[in-house]
Amino acid sequence: MNEHLWELYQTVCQEEVRPLDEFVERLLAKEWGPYTREDILDLLREIEGQMLANIQVKALEGPRFAEMAEEVSERTQREFEALAGRVDQAFEGG
Repeated sequence: MNEHLWELYQTVCQEEVRPLDEFVERLLAKEWGPYTREDILDLLREIEGQMLANIQVKALEGPRFAEMAEEVSERTQREFEALAGRVDQAFEGG
């Protein structure tokens, strides 16, 4: 994974608390310079994996969280599929 891109994600989304979809759009607009399709998709896969792992950890904290884990995981996966689709679209010239 591109470490500079990871650090940029940490700054923008974690420290500045900007939404991930906004961050992706800014990446695609080359606000911080050009990044490859693969670099952006690798970053999204890494973030998705961490979020899904966090959901599973939270599910262990009690029945209320466990009941919600599957629904939240599915929604998270759909959101990341949409973001990946947006990246693909941008690199296909759309």
